[in-house]
Amino acid sequence: MNNTRVFTVTRKNIKRNKWLTISTILVSAIVFTLTSVFISASILISKTVDYYEQRAQVIVFFKKGTEESEIFKFREQINNPEVIEELIYISQEEALEVYKQDFADNPDLISTVTADSLPPSLEIRAKSIDSLLTIIEEINIAKETNPNIDDVMYFKDVVNNIKTLSKIINIGGTALITAMIIITVALIRVTIGFNIKIHQEEIEIMHLVGSPDKFIRTPFILEGTFYGLIGAFLATLIILIPWYSANIYSSGTEFSTWITEMFKDINLSYVLKPNITFIPIYVFVHLIAGSIIGLLSSVSAVKKYLKD
Repeated sequence: MNNTRVFTVTRKNIKRNKWLTISTILVSAIVFTLTSVFISASILISKTVDYYEQRAQVIVFFKKGTEESEIFKFREQINNPEVIEELIYISQEEALEVYKQDFADNPDLISTVTADSLPPSLEIRAKSIDSLLTIIEEINIAKETNPNIDDVMYFKDVVNNIKTLSKIINIGGTALITAMIIITVALIRVTIGFNIKIHQEEIEIMHLVGSPDKFIRTPFILEGTFYGLIGAFLATLIILIPWYSANIYSSGTEFSTWITEMFKDINLSYVLKPNITFIPIYVFVHLIAGSIIGLLSSVSAVKKYLKD
């Protein structure tokens, strides 16, 4: 089989119906853009949930001046290895060091705070979000009879809200992505089927002169693969260009600082700026996915519309 001839036929098929080709590619690009956005959002939320689950999920603040012996006594009282992963005592001096690190860019705030003005605390990390409820209940019971406890802070509501949002995005995203992929597959099949109908007489002549089935089918399969490939590539441009442009434009703002810190906390800071490792992998994954969808769509169309 002459490969040059196959590619020439494929190119002619693509050019012959320009508007249909453009619409097929654009729909494919929209599908891959939506798919990528929802998958990225799902990954981001999953990483955020993991981050909060790994943090000190319950912090018990004690009144200033509370003796360490009283704090250690309370620590032993609530320590339950079945639900607690880690239990750390933070003294007033250690709290001051944490404060200095958090506000290192604001020396005026640091100069007005001393160790005596910060409360000692216990930071408790649960083994899971489900274990957190048990820990909170035990602490609240102990708090009623312990005058040294000043306040209790925990992240249960935050994590639960994030988990709920994650479920909504996963369910809604899966439904939307499935529907859009079905539309893309159907459109590519229709496009390939339309081209097959146009070339029906040529195909019959090629059969009569003994042309191999592979030679007849391959241009249409390559055509569908092309649509998926280009659609996926356009999707990467639609996502990456505005993303990096927005990050560069907002650089130096409070919002940019917050985003940077958040992505740093969940170990995704490399996606904020153009990265020579991330971008090629990101584009490659999209191209592979697009090629596969285009290939499967065109193979399906060939089997349906092109009879031996």
